[in-house]
Amino acid sequence: MLSFRKSNLLFILLCFVEIAFSQKFPSENFSTIDGLPNNSVYSIYKDSRGILWVGTANGLSAIQNGGVKNYYVSDGLAHNSCWAIVEDRNHNMWFGSHGGGLTFYNGKKFEVFDKKKGLIHDKIRRLFIHRNFLYIGTEFGISVLDINSKKIIFSKKIIGLRNLFQVMSFVEINSEVYFGTFNDGFWKIDLKAKNIKLVNHKQPDIFSIYKKRDSLFICHGDAINESISRISVKDYLANKDSNIHFGTSVFWNFTTDKRGVTYVAGNGINFATGGIYKIINNKIINQNDVYGVESSEVWSLFYDSKTDNLYVATINKGLYKIDIKEQIKYYSASDFNKSRLDIVSIANFHNKNLMLHKAGLIFLKENEIQNEISNQNFFEFAQKSFKTKPQLKHFEYFTPFAKTSLNAFELRGLKIINSIIWINSTIGLFGVNDKGIIEEYYPYSSSAFDFENPNKIIFQVAYGRFCTAENFKYSSAYKEYESNNLNNPKEGFAILKIQDKHFITSSSNGLYSYKNGKFYSYYFNNIWKENELVQAKINDNKELVIANSFGDIFIIDVSKGFKIIKKIDRKELIGNSISFLECYKDCLFIGTEKGLNIYKNGTVRLIDEEQGLTGKTFTSSNINGTVLKMGTQNGYYEFDFKNYFSTKSTARKIKITGIEINFEKINQNRFKWLSYNSDKIELPYNRNTISIAFEPQFAQYPNKLEYRYKLFGLTNSNWSKWTKDKNINLTYLPDGNYKIRLLTKDLYSGQISSNDILNIVITPPFWKTWWFLISCFIFIFVCGYFIYINRIRLIKKQERAKAEVQKRLVETKMEALQSQMNPHFIFNAMNSIQNYIIDNNTDDALMYMGEFSKIIRQTLNNSSIQKIALSDEIEYLKSYVALENMRFRNHIQFELIVAEELDLFEVEIPPMLIQPFIENVFVHAFDSHSKKPKLILSFNKQNNFLLCKIIDNGKGMQLMNLNRLHTSKGIELAKERIALFHTDNSNPIAIISKLNEGTTVELRLQCYNFYD
Repeated sequence: MLSFRKSNLLFILLCFVEIAFSQKFPSENFSTIDGLPNNSVYSIYKDSRGILWVGTANGLSAIQNGGVKNYYVSDGLAHNSCWAIVEDRNHNMWFGSHGGGLTFYNGKKFEVFDKKKGLIHDKIRRLFIHRNFLYIGTEFGISVLDINSKKIIFSKKIIGLRNLFQVMSFVEINSEVYFGTFNDGFWKIDLKAKNIKLVNHKQPDIFSIYKKRDSLFICHGDAINESISRISVKDYLANKDSNIHFGTSVFWNFTTDKRGVTYVAGNGINFATGGIYKIINNKIINQNDVYGVESSEVWSLFYDSKTDNLYVATINKGLYKIDIKEQIKYYSASDFNKSRLDIVSIANFHNKNLMLHKAGLIFLKENEIQNEISNQNFFEFAQKSFKTKPQLKHFEYFTPFAKTSLNAFELRGLKIINSIIWINSTIGLFGVNDKGIIEEYYPYSSSAFDFENPNKIIFQVAYGRFCTAENFKYSSAYKEYESNNLNNPKEGFAILKIQDKHFITSSSNGLYSYKNGKFYSYYFNNIWKENELVQAKINDNKELVIANSFGDIFIIDVSKGFKIIKKIDRKELIGNSISFLECYKDCLFIGTEKGLNIYKNGTVRLIDEEQGLTGKTFTSSNINGTVLKMGTQNGYYEFDFKNYFSTKSTARKIKITGIEINFEKINQNRFKWLSYNSDKIELPYNRNTISIAFEPQFAQYPNKLEYRYKLFGLTNSNWSKWTKDKNINLTYLPDGNYKIRLLTKDLYSGQISSNDILNIVITPPFWKTWWFLISCFIFIFVCGYFIYINRIRLIKKQERAKAEVQKRLVETKMEALQSQMNPHFIFNAMNSIQNYIIDNNTDDALMYMGEFSKIIRQTLNNSSIQKIALSDEIEYLKSYVALENMRFRNHIQFELIVAEELDLFEVEIPPMLIQPFIENVFVHAFDSHSKKPKLILSFNKQNNFLLCKIIDNGKGMQLMNLNRLHTSKGIELAKERIALFHTDNSNPIAIISKLNEGTTVELRLQCYNFYD
């Protein structure tokens, strides 16, 4: 903290205060509660991207629409204490720290410049951009940095009066840069000569210096009423003295808005004289109360011309944002020196505003009271009338009204008819002229009234019947309309006249009309079934505009009957309870508990506390020209909507501030200036859950923005609902190309803008990619081709093998046939026949010839087929055994055994397989020495095989002969035939023989079903 000379005098601290009205400006405070790293704020800057940079004693903050991101030394800052912020021509940021030097930021990374890199000192107080140079003011001198090369080209240090050379402010004069120092005067920088020159040393203690047009404002200290000197630039450079002095505090910073109003940041250091001030007519005006700034230690200011907001940095209460547009002006009871101002009704009369409040009637001109009638004046006038006008005694309510006390007296409403201000009250009707003089009084109790003609009044008695009175000024007679007639009005709260017809709106029974003494109920005649009405007005088209208690508004044409032109549904409005209606051309002004709704052509705008409309308990309203007045229970608001409607709103720009993929943040290198630096993102198919955070740029009132989005590219995608949430969540997106379109609705301007904020590409899994599909197609084609070629080869090979097998089958069959029909067999048969003939055994010869011919015929038949039924094979074998046995004179006993489970007609076997083995029995098994020779032929089934056993009790064979038998041509031929029929039948023939005990041959054959 700076130290400076203290006065030994005891000050009486004075501030020039210019009081007009205690207008409150909308303001917002940012502190550590809202995310700032520290409440001591030393610097503020809003850059060209709309990011508000806030330098604090313990970190740097970037604020966008209320969202705060903080940076520290750990992020790359030179030091956490940031005292100065500027933006160069390249839109890069420079941050001056009070202890660590200078930090450069290009949107992605920080770079530090300190004493090691040529900086004069690491404690920076001020930064200033001029052309392409950055001027750096420190506690011990200045440095100048070339922005393009980022090189320090000049540094200068002078040992000042306090062994410091403390730079307090920079200023540009005639395209040259000057700076003021604390205790060491005002200096000029000469870059060409690489030197500095003392220009003015008359008042060396400069705390701040500010140039406005051709004048300089210089703060020298906290002298009473002399803190700031105002002097022309020319005179100051000529070392002349200023004759304009004002202000009592230490002022550290200045700024000027687009209206030319200059603001000053004050911090008295040792005295609580600081705050936020205006300079008007060389006087300072404290604005703390007006702006809602609760700190007397204001250090820095920044004015945002785009949004017309003033930012105020304090060193104990954080940051304040103040909307200084004055769209809404508020006039409270205290502005009129009243303890309370409960507005009942507002009207315009002869260029004056009439404000009827519960305590009286005031006449305003330019929001200043011109005349006033208190409720006591009204009450006393009525009491006087009771005494001075005997005819009033004939009125029905004379007695109770005459006995009413002032405390029970209440003003209810006003109307201006025929240049007379009519005011109804709890004790009757008053007439007031344009000079504010009460001229008339009539004891008619009414909650609503109007005149059918100058002499006839129609009125609703509060909580009573509807009445009319002819010649009401001179006669006490009036007519009551019975409430049991449903066409007669009840509980009317407003009477409106269109052409020659009056319309009465009721809070319980809907709408009535009145003409020529006749009433008509639209509710009870089923014309319009709305009964609970709360507000009614007539628009410029002479149409009724009526609101019901549910928040709906109806525009009704009654010129030719009854026709609802438009219904404004409560869902279109912001708020539920309608407290007032006003019409202006094609606009509707609608007061609700949420604020002021402005409805035009289907578009709704909202004015609320952000624009200064903090109180929303509206009691009355009125439009005069383009000024809307809204009465409350303690004053009124004034809204000039001419400028509001003429304000053009630019299309809303949206930037993406965060992206999460599968609930993980993406690499921050893809962001620049807190914004995603691409309009596209490409993701694999398994990273398809996306969360997107976005922010609007340059939003004047971000809290009045609503959003909805649609994902183009997704089947059956619809628009989302309107919401204030600035996040888009997309889950499990299928592969494809998508585009997010965001609609932004600005409730302040009524504008809806559209932005395509991001293109998303979800790449398909590799098995869905074109290259994979083509590769698969080629692979399948090649494989298919090779399979086809191999299949052709295999088929050809199989055909060749099959042909070989068939050929071999034929050959083996022929060989088998030859073996069966061998000459030896035929010779033996013929020889046997011959013997039978020689022996004159004709019967045996004939039988033998029959069996022989049968065998020959069956053998020839079997030679042409592949398989034969087991029954046929057995018959063939029986014939063969019988034939051979005849040669042995039937000495060999033959036994046939067939298992019962075998179906002889269904089971098939290859022909001519068994016969050779039976032939071997007759040829080799028995001789003349064999006793009781026997041959057994058996068939049974084992698993899926047919087992055939040929058993004899002959002489058997030695092992050598048995081995020779295994390799004999007949056995090999039989094995080959079996193998050709079924390749998986290993060892199909087994021969067991014992010498002098007999031989067993076992054949294992594949069973074939007849239908196979």
